[in-house]
Amino acid sequence: MCRALDEMFEESTNRGIQMGIKQGIEQGIALNQFEVYQTMLDKGFSVKAIASIFSVSEESIKTLLMRT
Repeated sequence: MCRALDEMFEESTNRGIQMGIKQGIEQGIALNQFEVYQTMLDKGFSVKAIASIFSVSEESIKTLLMRT
């Protein structure tokens, strides 16, 4: 019985760690995108040009810049 509980706890912990890693990676990617978009805006690129270069919507760029 204790072994089963230990295994359940270990599986739960591993899932939590994996979810944390995934979330950290996603946050790192978003931060990098923000920094690139912001730098390009600072250099005089328009949101429309940035969207075209990265094949994303203008709205997604605006949302990311406003969120961070």
